Amino acid sequence: MSIVERLREGVVLGDGGYLIELERRGYVDSGSEKERVGTGRGSGQFTPEVVLENPAALVQLHREFLDAGADVLQALTFFGTREKLGRAGYGAQTEAINSEAVKLARGVAGPRAMVAGSVSRTQLVEREGPSALGTAADHLREQLRLLADAGIDFVILETFFHLAEIRLALAAAVEMGIPAIATMSFRPLITQCTDGHSPAQCAKILADEGAIAVGANCEQNPRRMLPLLREMRESTKIPLAAQPSAFATTDECHSFTRLPAFPDDLETIQVSRREFFDFAQAARNEGIGFLGGCCGCNAAYIRALARGLGAQN
Repeated sequence: MSIVERLREGVVLGDGGYLIELERRGYVDSGSEKERVGTGRGSGQFTPEVVLENPAALVQLHREFLDAGADVLQALTFFGTREKLGRAGYGAQTEAINSEAVKLARGVAGPRAMVAGSVSRTQLVEREGPSALGTAADHLREQLRLLADAGIDFVILETFFHLAEIRLALAAAVEMGIPAIATMSFRPLITQCTDGHSPAQCAKILADEGAIAVGANCEQNPRRMLPLLREMRESTKIPLAAQPSAFATTDECHSFTRLPAFPDDLETIQVSRREFFDFAQAARNEGIGFLGGCCGCNAAYIRALARGLGAQN
């Protein structure tokens, strides 16, 4: 059954966050003492070389998410474009990282779960501005082609801050015939994305341009994310997708990556699994068709979502 058919049947449960969880387990570098991008505190590291260097650690995490109830496992291809991997010293292994990530996820998923590719922003637009969009499009297109060749079931476009950049990724996915869930991240506030569009505008544009579900991921915990999802719900009838983080934010700053705790003191702002249970209970009423977790969400949070989906309101 395809992801489009599954979304018609009911809420599809995704998995959780990989890179921060693997960093906590000692397999990924947060980059806090290396690359200075965005916040200037290592937001540029967190790359998926663990796929090749410690595959057993990744396989174990996949198994934990699957056993927690996930219907979808994401291949660890977040920040897997050649440009991004190149800045971390892994550009020459771009093909190997993307193909092996899909293979590892498929090996765990078997007949129990679908496998999604993960495609995120390049960071080129953050670093160089709109003039970099053409180059970003080339890198995104290359990664999508690698993932398609590796045999993903669909792709999740996630953690894009600029609507202009995710539109390029979505256009490439649609052209290649890859079903795409498109989720954006909003910071420092949930009122608009980095290039100035409201959540409602983002949802409508992405739905009109071929996404099978639209929504938000990362940056906000469930309660903080809910208002922007409701705004999106008003502008489109296709399913919503939500992958909140497990970190609390403040009224002044709605994004955890802009808080002083990021990236090395995140334990101090971790939210309870109960918030995810409550969020899952409300998911159907909110029009959420794809529900998962992002940064900070280990298997316990996905299990909380699964229990919330199965509980009576």
